[in-house]
Parts: sequence; C-alpha cells; structure tokens
Amino acid sequence: MEEQQNVRRILLFTILSSLALSARSWAPYRLPSHLVPEKYSLKIITHLEDENNFAFEGSVDIRVRCLQDGTNVTVHIKEPLKVVEEGVKVKAASGEEEGQELDIASHDQDLDNDFYVIGLSDELKQGMTYIVHIPFRGKLTQLLAGYYLSSYVDLATGQKRWLATTQFEPTDARRAFPCFDEPAMKARFSVSLGRSNNLTSLSNMPLNSTEPIENMPGWVWDHFSESVPMSTYLVAFIVSDFEHRVSPPLGPRHNDVNFRIWARKDAMDQVQLAIDVGPQALSFFEEYFDVPYPLPKQDMIAIPDFNSGAMENWGLITYRETTLLFDPMVSTIHNKQRVISVIAHELAHQWFGNLVTMKWWTDLWLNEGFATYAATLASNQIEPTWNLMDESAVEGYMIVTNLDSLKSSHPVSVPIGNPSEIPQIFDTISYKKGSFLLRMMSLFLGEVTFRKGVTSYLKTHRYKNAEQDDLWRALTAQAHLDGSLPEQVTVKDVMDTWTLQTGYPILTVTRNYDNGSATIKQERYFGLSHHQEQNQHWWVPISFTTQDEINFEDTSPKHWLPNTSSMEIFDLPASDKWVMFNLKASGLYRVNYDKKNWDLLVEAFNSDEFKNINVVNRAQIIDDAMNLARVGKITYDIAFGLLNYLKNEREYLPWRAALSNLGYIENMMRRTGEYGVFKRLLSPIYDEVSQSSPKNKTLFLIKQHSQIIAWACAYGVGDCVDQAKAAYKSWQKMSDPDANNPISINLRAIIYCTAIKYGDEDEWNFAWERYKNSNVGSEKNLILGSLGCSREEWILRRYLDWAMEDSSGIRRQDSYTAFVSSANGNIGYHVAYNFLKNHHKDLFDYYGPKATRLGRYYSSVGKSMNTMPEYMELKAIGEEPSFSLSKLTVEQTEEKVLNNIEWRTKYFDEIVRLLKNILKICRKAAPVVLTISKTFEKCFFIANKQLDVITIQLKDVRKK
Repeated sequence: MEEQQNVRRILLFTILSSLALSARSWAPYRLPSHLVPEKYSLKIITHLEDENNFAFEGSVDIRVRCLQDGTNVTVHIKEPLKVVEEGVKVKAASGEEEGQELDIASHDQDLDNDFYVIGLSDELKQGMTYIVHIPFRGKLTQLLAGYYLSSYVDLATGQKRWLATTQFEPTDARRAFPCFDEPAMKARFSVSLGRSNNLTSLSNMPLNSTEPIENMPGWVWDHFSESVPMSTYLVAFIVSDFEHRVSPPLGPRHNDVNFRIWARKDAMDQVQLAIDVGPQALSFFEEYFDVPYPLPKQDMIAIPDFNSGAMENWGLITYRETTLLFDPMVSTIHNKQRVISVIAHELAHQWFGNLVTMKWWTDLWLNEGFATYAATLASNQIEPTWNLMDESAVEGYMIVTNLDSLKSSHPVSVPIGNPSEIPQIFDTISYKKGSFLLRMMSLFLGEVTFRKGVTSYLKTHRYKNAEQDDLWRALTAQAHLDGSLPEQVTVKDVMDTWTLQTGYPILTVTRNYDNGSATIKQERYFGLSHHQEQNQHWWVPISFTTQDEINFEDTSPKHWLPNTSSMEIFDLPASDKWVMFNLKASGLYRVNYDKKNWDLLVEAFNSDEFKNINVVNRAQIIDDAMNLARVGKITYDIAFGLLNYLKNEREYLPWRAALSNLGYIENMMRRTGEYGVFKRLLSPIYDEVSQSSPKNKTLFLIKQHSQIIAWACAYGVGDCVDQAKAAYKSWQKMSDPDANNPISINLRAIIYCTAIKYGDEDEWNFAWERYKNSNVGSEKNLILGSLGCSREEWILRRYLDWAMEDSSGIRRQDSYTAFVSSANGNIGYHVAYNFLKNHHKDLFDYYGPKATRLGRYYSSVGKSMNTMPEYMELKAIGEEPSFSLSKLTVEQTEEKVLNNIEWRTKYFDEIVRLLKNILKICRKAAPVVLTISKTFEKCFFIANKQLDVITIQLKDVRKK
C-alpha cells in the first residue's frame, strides 16, 4: 500500500513539474494554464431537512478549451468538498473525437494547494474543447465560508429555521464545487438548484424554469438562466424560506432592472431603506460609468450569519443584516449612513470587480478602492445634505496616514503569492488608501477627465480581466486629450509611485521670508523617528493657498514635485502672511512648516479668520500638527496652540480630528497613575449635559452632539453618569421594554455603556435579555458592544466564554465585538488580554477558514501597550501558530506598540507635567462658558498660544 502511494506521489510530482516547464506563468500555488474554462453547468441538491445531516450533493460539467497539449485536468477542491471519483469523466466536445471519453489513469490531490488532479492516459489536444464531469458531495458547516449554514428563530413559532448560503471570495468557491478558482479564469455559469417544495432558491441570474426531481417526491429543480462571463468568487446561490419585496421602477429615464430585497419574514418591515436606495445607487452608477448594468435583475439579501459586511456577487448581493436592514424606530443615523454606504459600495462592484475583474489578487485595490470611492459619490448623491465628501476626505486622511506610517504597512498594489495571503490584504490599505488615491487622481486630473478615462477602461475590458496599468493607460490617453496632464508625463509615472511603494511622504516647507520663495523637501513619513528610507520619493501634486488669496476650491496642482527629493517655488506672500498646502487634503501627504509659518497659522486659527479656512483643511492641519508633535517634528505647544481655537469651532470634522488625537494621549495614560490628572481636567467645570438629541437632525450635528456626550460620560463629568443611569432605569421600569425604549436613539450606545459600566449584574442581565429578544440587527450589535463596558471581572469572563458558544445566542460573526468592547475598558482590558493568552488556540479552531480575525483580537489589546515587558509578552503570543493567518496585522500591531513605547519614553513626563500645571491653573480660574451653538454651549479647550493657560472643559447649558 505504501509503495502504491509513493508511485502516486511521484506521478503527481511529474505531472506538476512538466506543467511548470510548459507554462511560463505557472507557480506551485497557481493553476496550470493549458486549460481554460468556458462554461459550467452546475447542479446542486441541498439537504436542510435533517439537522443531524446537513449536506449537499451534485455535479458539475465544465467545458474547457485546451490551449496547450497536456495529460491532466487540474481544478480546485477543498474540504468539506469530496469528489466522487468513480463518476468522473472527461469527454471530447469538439473535432472528430467529439463525444469520445478519455481514459483516466489516476486521481490525486495536492492538499497544500487545494488541487484535484485527473491524470489521463490520453492526451488533451491544443485547440479542442472538452467536457469535464465531476460529481461531488459535501457537508454544510457553520464556518461562514464556501457553501454554509445560517439560521434564525421564527418569532411566531419559536422554531429555528435553517438556510444555506454562499461566501466564495476570495478562494472558497472550491469548498462548494470543483472549479478553476482564480479570478482570471472567467466563464459562463448555468446553475440548477435542487430544493424541497417549502423553500426558495436564488442564484446570480433569473429563474428560468422549475421541474420535479425524479424519484424525489416534494423536491424540485430550479434552473437559472445562463450567466455572463464571471469569476468563480462571484458565483452565489441560496436556499431559504425568505420573503422579498420588489422596488418600484424609478421611471422612464432609468433602467428596468428587477430589483428585489430579501430577508427573513420577521425582518421584512426593515427593508424600506434598501428598497429606496438600491435602485437610486444602481441608476447613479449607470450614469457615472456610462455603462449599462448588464443583468436583468438585482437581488439583495440579508443573511443572519455572515462574516463580512457584504459580498458583491453579481446579481445576488449578500449582506449582514446590519448592513442592509434599517428600522427607523430603532436604528441610529449612523446605521442609516452605513446601510446606504454599503449598498452603494456593493453596487459599484457590479462594474469595478464584476464587469472588469483584476487578473490576480495583487490588484485587489482596483476592486475595493474604487468601490469605496464610488460609494461615497453615490451616497452623497442620495443624501446631499450630509456633506459626505468632506467627511470621507477627513476620515480617509486620518485612517490612512495612521496605518501607512508603519514600516510594516504594504503597497496598495501588493505582490500576492500563495492564496493563503489574500485575506490579509482586505484591509485599510486596499479599501481606504485605494479610495483616497482615486480621489487624489480625480482632483489632479479633473473630474470630467477622470470619469471619461474610467469609462474607457470599463468599455475596453468589459467581461475580461485587467491590471492597474490598463487603468493608467486609459486615464493617460484621456488626460493628454483633455490637456490635464503634460504630454511628457503619464498617469503611470505618477501613480506607480503611490501604488507600488509602501507609505506616503511628508513635505517640509521652509520659507525664505526675504525673497518670497520656499524649499519643499519630501521624505517618507514614519510613526517611529528612527525609521528612515533614503530612496523613496513620490510624484506629489502641490496645491496651496495664501492669506492674501484664500482660495481652497482650486485643488488642481500649482506645481508637481516630481520623483525627486526637493524643489523650490517662488511668488509666495509677504513675510507676515501664512501659506497653507494640500488644499482640502487633495493629496496623500502631511505638511510640516518652519516655525514662523506655524505661528502665523496658529494666529489665524485663533482669530475670526479661521472661518475662512476650509473645514477639511482645519481638520487636516489639526491631525498633522498632533501627529508631527507625536514624532517630535514640532513641539506640543504648537499643536495645543492650534487646539485653543476649538472654543470657537462649531463644525464636527475639526472636533473629530482633535478628539481622535487627544484620545491617543488618553489611551497612553489610561493604565498609569497619572490617568486621574487627565480625568480631573474635565470635572470641575461641568454643569449639565443634555441627553436629548439636537432639534436640527443634520448628520454632523448629531455626530458632534454624540461625541461630546460620550466624552463627558466616559470621564464621569458632572451628572452625565447620573443622567445616563436614570435614563437606563426608566427603560428597565417599562412594562414591555422590548417594545418601548424611552432612550434617545442616537445616544443609546453611550447610555447603555455608561449604565452597565456603573451598574451591577441587574443592568447587565437586563441588556442581555434585550439582546436576545431584539429583532433588529443594528440594535443587537449596539447592545453587544455595550455589554463589555461592565467592570465586573466575573461578568466579563463569562461574557467572553459565551462569545465562543453558538448556543449562547452570540453569532460567530459577532464574537469579536464582544471581545473588543471588553478590551476597551480599564478592567476589561486585562480580562480580554488573559482570555486571548489562554484561548487563542480555541479561537483559531472556532473561526476555522476565517481565522484571520484573530489579528483583530491581537490589535485590540496591543493598541494600549507602551512598555517593553508588555511588548515582549505580546510578541511571544503573536509567534504562536494561531496567528499564522494574521501575520500582517501582528506585525503592524507590534510596530504600533514600539511607537507607543517611544512616545512614552520621550513625551509622557512632559505631558504629565503640562497637565498638572494646567490643573493648578484650572482650579484658580473661574469656569468659562463659550457659546458654541444655538442649542447648547460647550467649552472643551481654552488655551493661550504659549500654553500659560489650558483648561479642558465640557459644558452644556440649555438656553433659557
């Protein structure tokens, strides 16, 4: 027996080695290139009737074209899929040999690369087509990958109901049926689903016909229309008892796509937002891309158990309930914004990703970056009063510059080898940095040129695969035609410096105040001061304005800093006038100035002139200043001198930038003896915090109100905690708390957390019961995030145990929420860290194919560490096999800890002395009340430029 196995291994090695020699692009983890699929005929019967034996079975006929002579057929399969080897057949489908069956010599598997290899005695001939017939069977698991199980409880009967659904991206189609599971292997699909009569099935294309299954009474085949050419990761099919609603047509100027929203019966009252938004977003993209949506229907379905936020399967988009469903009586405005954004993101994928697909996962950012960017455009069109373009610019700038300052970051276009590496790059760089760079291109090329170039790219490569160079060529041709880029410069020249390099530059602007010139020097920005890269440069679009012109609208480059270290510019204003670069954060770079220009900017911010500075630039310069101070490139007196102006700031985005950066200092002090100093700065001057939502329901005002209340309650300022506890008690006293919740919707997260934090087991148990009883996914998620606010160690330990038990009611997709909410608390941090140390192996097994999630656990406990002993202990944990699929996140977390250690070493004592001095001044000073809005008054920071006085105040006085 052993000898026979050795012979089979040698035969498999010989086959694969010969293919390596015959296909130049072949690599051990890539499919051989001598065969390409043209069409799949897929038949699957799904068994959901026996809870002890959830299974599926079926067969696939793959029509393949032979590009080069060969003696094998190699496809992907992966557990739990099993091939029924005795039923496998390979037949000629063209030429004189049409219909003839080829002799099969062997069946082998390469488990490391998920290959199933059919060895043939007869030769496959170049230019001919063949039909590969493979029967298979498999188990339906609850691991949220491949073809898997989900469930829900019917509210009327109390019974658990089961459904089967798919999640194939990036490489899990091979768990459901044998296939050529690489994005460039596009083919057409004809899907037939076998189901019992009491269920419904869905797939990418419309249902074509239904017929009884022979010898299976009560069962039918649903046959779906043949698809357009697409990659395997976009195939989808679902068997469930869900219901749907149809979106009404938008009118004659729009498409007539059959748009349906599906959900479990008890959630059908939450689909109206999706019904309204989906067709609007689809119509927007048809106009924006100038390419019609190519399918006759678009289904969107809310899956109770779903690992990602959503998945862009062509014609059948799958969502978590929290990203598709919305209950206006329960869900917050943040939930509404997220639902709109995710729907727009997935529909944008129907063009970028589905119609034109990356050749290999190296260019994942073309999918995710563009969908993220386009989603903001569509969302802004749907809700124009929300001003989402500005928020996206600020949030993107802050998030990307933070992560990409790490040496352990990665390029946007990232070399990917083994498919096991792919899940790690579904991250901030691919999504947010990719989106920000597309916005940057749109601004320096001009929106019209950018759109025309994108349309040309889509039309040229529709139903095919492409690389980023294909996009560069289309944009360059349009830019040269429109004159928006010099003839001697290509988009590739510029953008390769941004997509093929890790990181981004910092521009140091040193003015010569005597002759009105300035030297601009670029270097890579790092979060650690000792990291240096001597040879990294970017093509940087230079935009700026001056105190004399104050024009923030023209973001087109006044200069290009080419792929060199420095340049000189002229015609700057007089020596007493400020200059500000990077208008509206139009480029991905930080800016540092000489001290005099910083002083001029601080002076401008602390006068009425700040209102003339664009709100995005106000937020950006706060973020730049605080981060430059963090790494020692400017002093903290400059950074806090800027923050002084916040006493007059009414806009959300600058406050968002300020509080985010102050949150870093707070986080560094949280587990030290000096943390009380930071807390006490708020306490003496707080009188009252309003618990009612602002009358003006604009998104930014609600967010501003919420973040101020959150800070007040987090620090126990004034009666904020008492008001939160009182509001929670009033909810507890309701005769039917599941039907009647008196707490303001947009403050519930704050009040739940505060009441549980300062409460005991009664408060926790009450919230837990509401979690179990809630029918709204967003509310369940909000409660789940609040349960970790408890300060009772035994409750938190039990909570984390429950988060790994399917029987507890916490879904596998939500376990991480329980962990991170616990890790964010002072006491919960230690409970969570110990839990991770003791249970990382259990978590690895629990998540199975989605074990990359462990990186998030690791990051959530690492972000607060700032001592070398903590670093060494964390590093040892990160070297465990449990984190083998999360190496990128592990490396980034460890580098962040080193950043924290450096900051603590250099600046901690300075900040403590500063805050103690401020506290002394605060105690002597009378509280100061400054009008911030018509609804309420706030004072958070008052400081003079020299930091002689800084008070941190929060006050909310109702207008009498």
